[in-house]
Amino acid sequence: MSSSTESRNSTGEGAGALRAGTFAFLLVLAAYANFFHNEFHFDDDHVIVENAAIRSLAHWTSFFTDAHTFSSLPANATYRPLVTLSFAVDYAVHHSLDPVPFHFTQLLLLLIVGVLLAVIYTRLLEDRTLAIAAAALFCVHTANTETMNFISSRSELLSAIGFLTAFILFTRRNNLYLIPLAIGALAKAPVVIFAGIVIAWVRLIDRKPRVEAVKAAVPSFVTGILLLIWLNAMNAPEWIAGGGSKLAYLRTQPYVWLHYARLAILPAGLTADTDLELLPHWYDTNAIAGYLFVAILCVAIARLAKTRETAPIAFGLTWFAVTLLPTSSIFPLAEVANEHRLFFPLMGFAPAFVWTVHLLARQRRVVYATLGIFIVALAWGTHVRNRDWRTEESLWRDVTEKSPRNGRGWMNYGLTQMAQGKYTAAKSAFDRAAQYTPSYSRLEINRGIVASAMGDQNEAERHFVRALSLNPDRNAHFFYARWLLRRGQGTEAESHLAEAARLAPNWLPAQQLALQVEIGRGRATSRVADCGSYRECFDRGWQATNNASHVDAAVSYRAALRFQPTAMAFNNLGWSLASMGYREDAMNAYRAALAADPAFQAARNNLEALR
Repeated sequence: MSSSTESRNSTGEGAGALRAGTFAFLLVLAAYANFFHNEFHFDDDHVIVENAAIRSLAHWTSFFTDAHTFSSLPANATYRPLVTLSFAVDYAVHHSLDPVPFHFTQLLLLLIVGVLLAVIYTRLLEDRTLAIAAAALFCVHTANTETMNFISSRSELLSAIGFLTAFILFTRRNNLYLIPLAIGALAKAPVVIFAGIVIAWVRLIDRKPRVEAVKAAVPSFVTGILLLIWLNAMNAPEWIAGGGSKLAYLRTQPYVWLHYARLAILPAGLTADTDLELLPHWYDTNAIAGYLFVAILCVAIARLAKTRETAPIAFGLTWFAVTLLPTSSIFPLAEVANEHRLFFPLMGFAPAFVWTVHLLARQRRVVYATLGIFIVALAWGTHVRNRDWRTEESLWRDVTEKSPRNGRGWMNYGLTQMAQGKYTAAKSAFDRAAQYTPSYSRLEINRGIVASAMGDQNEAERHFVRALSLNPDRNAHFFYARWLLRRGQGTEAESHLAEAARLAPNWLPAQQLALQVEIGRGRATSRVADCGSYRECFDRGWQATNNASHVDAAVSYRAALRFQPTAMAFNNLGWSLASMGYREDAMNAYRAALAADPAFQAARNNLEALR
């Protein structure tokens, strides 16, 4: 071939890759154009919404020294400082929990992952256009909507960037590849599996002997082990990895692999919280189906690995399997399956699928058309799936429809109804949840809240007390304390509130309620309410009084008194304090009302009643 012909071919290939890259970029933007205002969900509550640590960048270095900054729940306080830092930066944009900056960062990180994958796939497939197609397939894959919308799963994105950068450097024989691998581990630690990917690449793509492949993986394997030991030591002492039977979890995972493989090919029926359960016996039909799938996958990899032409498929399938291993072992996680666990495996599925289409169709136009249809269909599915993540109500309604045996799903859907004042609907959802999770402490708390809202205080207390007996965590203590304050048992409430704060030092609700109580009692002098005049503060307090929100009422009346120390504001403050059970504080407020207006009979009557 002449040099001019080679130049034309190179130019044509470059133009095709540019068009493919532009189309892929626009397709990713279109797929996620409707997700920027989606609400925070699930673990986002304790990692972002209720986490005091991300509200300021002033002490960002503490993210790297104290795992408690990752979550307001100590049991969930794993060491992921890069994730916490990224959330603090997002919060700093508007100094609020505006979801847009958080989702913008998600999309930006996904695009970076896509570019890195395109680089790897170009080396793997030796075709830039097909490599871009595979990267686009991954980026718009509908199963990734959980990682993108579930902001707490940003750990997957950040760790992937470190992992992929390290792999690119390794394939280029750059000995600095361990540095980005270690940095990525500060977001999440899939570091040991890197050695498995290295072995697969050297054996299948570089076509080197097994001994040489293992030798190449030794540095990353040793580094991975050391990193895991260190990262585990950095977790909060209270951190809990998961639970359940190790053997039952292990025998269930082959079926979960089959489930994931189906979602990779046909991502229909996606659910944010599956109702898949541990399989009780090794001979269950689903268990056997899982074993057969894993066996078929291993045989397929072995056969496809024999020729250089099919080696990219073998490598992609190996990537799929190896990256599932950390969540499919004898170390059981809290959930049997999660869609965001597909994020890394899909990086192997994408090039394997693209190269399979390439080998079967052969003609480039047929290949491009087939891939184009599949990728556009995935992008459309992603756009539609984003709608389910729009609000807490839409998401958990979807969960109850697709995972009807999931007690947590029913509970969370009930919470969305309770937030709207639909207490009958909320109670119905909670009762349904109790059928599947009868010993769930958080469910008992919510059943207590809705019973109180419906006027059955005896039933409410029964649920709160049972929640404490099931799991005396921060939630059980906090919500019981809040209920006790409404019932005029402030002194008892304080002990539970103090315990909630002790158990979760970075949890904002406990901090805020404790501060409000102190302000209401006149024991704190910070700014007490966000209102700009006496009338505004007083009216806010009056509305809170009518709603039996005595703590909020006391705070508002204190704020009103800053503008104008009227007898009425002192009297109403006394009523709020008495309603919380603080008799001496209430009597002092009534005396202040009489000092301001000795003829104020209501204050005199209230004072005499307390005496």
